[in-house]
Formats: sequence, C-alpha cells, structure tokens
Amino acid sequence: MAMRSAVAVTIRILRQFKHDPRTLFMMLVAPILALFILNTIFGAPDYEPLILTGDVPGDFVTALEDAGAKTESAGQDNAVRRLEDAEADGFVTLEDDTVRVWVEGSDVSKTGAVVRAVTQAQMKTLVSLELDLKPVTLPGGMVIDPSEFLSLPDFEPPAAPEVTYVHGSEDMQIFDYYGPVFIGVFIFFFVFITSGISFVRERTGGTLERLLASPIRRWELVLGYVQGFGLFTLLQSTIVVAAAIYWVKFPNLGSFWLVLVIALSMALVSLLLGVLVSEFANTELQVMQLLQIVVIPQILLSGMLDLSQTPAWMQFLSRIFPVTYGADAMRAVMLRGEGLSGVSADLAVLWAFIAVLFVANVAALRKYRRI
Repeated sequence: MAMRSAVAVTIRILRQFKHDPRTLFMMLVAPILALFILNTIFGAPDYEPLILTGDVPGDFVTALEDAGAKTESAGQDNAVRRLEDAEADGFVTLEDDTVRVWVEGSDVSKTGAVVRAVTQAQMKTLVSLELDLKPVTLPGGMVIDPSEFLSLPDFEPPAAPEVTYVHGSEDMQIFDYYGPVFIGVFIFFFVFITSGISFVRERTGGTLERLLASPIRRWELVLGYVQGFGLFTLLQSTIVVAAAIYWVKFPNLGSFWLVLVIALSMALVSLLLGVLVSEFANTELQVMQLLQIVVIPQILLSGMLDLSQTPAWMQFLSRIFPVTYGADAMRAVMLRGEGLSGVSADLAVLWAFIAVLFVANVAALRKYRRI
C-alpha cells in the first residue's frame, strides 16, 4: 500500500513537469548554456599582452613577439597616456643599458604577462648577442634557435627590468582586480531575486489587483514600486560598498560616493529587470528559473572572466548587458581612480537601461489593466 502511494506521488510530479514545459526547459537549457559559455571562455587562447615599445632594438621587439606579446611602437608620453586609459598593458624602453617597463597595473595577471614577456625577451636577446648564435634552418624548413637549448654554466642572467606602475602597485593581489566586479554582481544578483519574488507575492496575494482597481495609473504604480524598493536597495548598496572598501579592504583609488552611485544604478537596473521578469512568472520558483537565463549569462559575460581572447560574437554579446557597463565603471573608479567624466558613458548606458525597463514594466502591466 505504501509503495502504491509513493508511485502515485511520483506520477503526479511527472505530470506536473509535463504541464509545465517552462520548468523542464530551464532545467535542461540553463545549465547547458552556462557550461557552453564557460567552455568558450576557458577554451580561448592565452592572453597576449599589448606592449608598446620605445627606444629598443628590433631584435628585442621580435623577442617580445616570440614570447607571446603583441607590440606597437610609441613615444613615452603617448604610451603613458594609453596606459592611463587602459588601452595597453605595458610600455618598454631601454635607458642606459637598463630595461624599463611601465605597466597599466590594475590587473595582476596582465602585469605578470608583461613582465614575463620582457624578461624572456631580455634573456633571449642577451644570449644571442653575447654568443652570436644564429638560427639554423634544417632541410624541410624547420628552424632551430640554439640559444633556446644551450646551457651556459657561467652565464649571468640580465638584471630584472625596472617596473613602474601607472595604476595599482606591486602589492596588489589578483582578487583586488575582481573585487569591484563582485560588488556590482552581488548587488545585481540579490536585488533581482528580492524584487522579482516580492512582486510575485504582490500579485498572488491580490495586492496588485486591488491597486489596479484604484484610480492609480500604471506608470505611477511602477514608480511607486521603484521608490519603495529603491530605498531598500540604497541601504543595501551603501552597506555592501562600505563593507567591501572599509572592512574587506578592496582597493579604492576613486570617490566612495561615485562607487555608491554606480552600485545604486546597477541595483535600479536589477530592480526593474526583476519586476519585469516577475510579471511573466506565476510562482516564486519560476522567478528563480528565469534568473538562470536572465542573470547568470550576464554575470559570466560581465568581465569577471577575461573575454579578450574569446570569439567576437561573445564580446559583442557582453556589451548588450547592463552588468558589463557597471563592472567597467566600478573598475575604472576603484582601480584607476577615474572621476565622473571617466565613467559618464557607462553611467549613461545604465540609466538608459533603467528608462527602457521602466517603460517596459508600464507596458507589461497592460495585461492587468488597459489604462
């Protein structure tokens, strides 16, 4: 008898899935989509740092390229400006037989790639010059560079290059680069959940129906929700940003208040997106299911992971998501000390998303009331 009851419950659950294709779709597609994105990102080629070259020999430039770097010739003033704008990863020049390197500095992994490439180029160039070793071409076209295989017991390696940081410092840890993104992503994630579930409860509890039965207009209703939830998101954003900077000790070279403005802008985007998604969900579970399609891909493509070597279509896709602009602005302020003018374009995009989502929420309420 007990077994029969268990079978009956099993059949009922399977019938629920049959009549709820959305749940079945989310269970199958969402994890596959996430795995596909991660595989594309981690399967991309190794990062090739862009190193600007000043007064250095041509052999040294060739050695940099052999070490996996991309090179461009530039004067020192132009190179430093490009490093300040994060348009390049490093700049190398030769002064009084000393190799000097300027690095952008905000990303520890890219800084390491620049220093490794320069060090390898130093080693290869010095060995080739001192021993006058020439590459040998074998029959069949294979080229062998003896300097790569010869062991020299008395060889003294070149002095380490002098490194100057345009942003950051040698004490920066790799997690410091991801900290600003985590702040924005966590705020975006939790505001979406809170707003989406809360709005579903408003509908299922009959509150939304009673409000729409009153003379209130749809845009006034959406504005009221934004203002109400917005006060809580302001409090949440303030606490999270303050804790990240003053307790967790994420580096912040810019204004605390500008970081807070960016975080609040991301929270408002997430708030309106959560409300919009919840208008197409019937239960709290469906909100969580939609989160897997609406939010998780945005987080993976936000810049939390390096996308510079991924296919062009993936880089384009990342630019149509609001989280990317929030993450870029966070890094610009906290790691490079940018002011309002430096992140105005990113903030403009975030507020454009806010305006579009506000209008979309007003339009979505038409299915509940026409005026």
